[in-house]
Amino acid sequence: MRKRLWELGGIGAAQAVAWVAVCSLGPLRENTAAFLILISIAFGLGLLAFSRFPEGGRHAPALVLGFALLFRLIVLPAPPYQSEDVYRYLWDARIAALGVNPYAYPPNAPQLERYREDTIYPMINSKPYVTAYPPLSQVLFRISWGLFGPSVTGMKAVFALCEFLALLVTWRLLILWGRPLRFLLLAAWNPFFIFEFAHSGHSDSAMMLLILLSVWALSLGKKAWAMAGYAGAVLAKLHPALWFPLYARRAGWKAQWAGFGAGIGLMLVYFNVDSFCRYLSSLGLYFRLFEFNASIHYLVRFVGRAGFEQSWDKLIGPWLGALLVAVAVGIYLKFPQRDARNLVHAGFWLMTADLCLATTVHPWYLSWAALALPFFPYAFMLYWTAAAFLSYIAYAFHPVHEPVWALLVEYVPMYALMAWEIRKGRPALLG
Repeated sequence: MRKRLWELGGIGAAQAVAWVAVCSLGPLRENTAAFLILISIAFGLGLLAFSRFPEGGRHAPALVLGFALLFRLIVLPAPPYQSEDVYRYLWDARIAALGVNPYAYPPNAPQLERYREDTIYPMINSKPYVTAYPPLSQVLFRISWGLFGPSVTGMKAVFALCEFLALLVTWRLLILWGRPLRFLLLAAWNPFFIFEFAHSGHSDSAMMLLILLSVWALSLGKKAWAMAGYAGAVLAKLHPALWFPLYARRAGWKAQWAGFGAGIGLMLVYFNVDSFCRYLSSLGLYFRLFEFNASIHYLVRFVGRAGFEQSWDKLIGPWLGALLVAVAVGIYLKFPQRDARNLVHAGFWLMTADLCLATTVHPWYLSWAALALPFFPYAFMLYWTAAAFLSYIAYAFHPVHEPVWALLVEYVPMYALMAWEIRKGRPALLG
């Protein structure tokens, strides 16, 4: 047992060196090959640690969590080279602190001209669009601004903390459900979670934390708290709204009122009729106009162009949305809802279907489903959290270009593994 602990510590130390190397590369979009090599090494070390984990050892979870925290602290001060989202968080927080509702105007609106400066404004993307971040995310942006001001590292720290707290809740749920603790490594030492939240600072980690806290409360029979946590998750990132029928079945309608009350109260802080309409319009533009790293969407688009000489780009989204609704109904009907763990399993497949049918799949979006990896260790999702890094190759081109080979390497093995595991009827990593 002690030998295995030393091995685990050595693997953790090696991964820490890999993260130091990532942070010393400089602008990652100018060093894409070296970045991907180092990320691959970090993934390999994580898998090695998974295979060498001393199940039953008292000190192993503490070692895993200790190194998990170290990895996140190493990358936290690094500039978020692969994403500009944190600058939009800072912009929303800044204008809110100055008394302007972030849902009222897009950043390039004439009404906001006097608020522009030379640090945050030039770095934000989608300047013609009203913010797409829901109210609870806005609250967290404001908290960061109040604590750290216009600090990129400070804003990243808020969402890195959310992700690490989600990891601690995962650990407790594994114990509560009697699951092997080695599966904690699929999140704790997975470069996907480390990079997307501690390095890039994405706000999706708040949703992860609240969903997991909600599931924990549901496991303990605290249905009202579970619904309040679920409402918070939806108001941090809208996509878990697809989970609502699952919660309705598990928590019952009486507990729903706690969720409705928490959600409506927070919405009223930020929205009036006009700002709510602007927000919905911005979301609609996002779903109609943006495309990146998609799978089924790109395949259908290719068929339209190559087989029918037609551009189906603007037609595909609504049809895929309708298909998602149909798949969701099938999941609601097929998956049992005996306990909170069943709910997470159904939610995992809902989010996976959402990602497969989406027109835009930035790597960090995978967290909507990948948060369930320690509980349902599907090999296809683990592979996807690694292969999604290939999408960053697009930013190495000017203008941005997605190589077909990178999409094929990401998606062909992923869908093959998914089909295999669906046929098996269980996650492959369970043995």
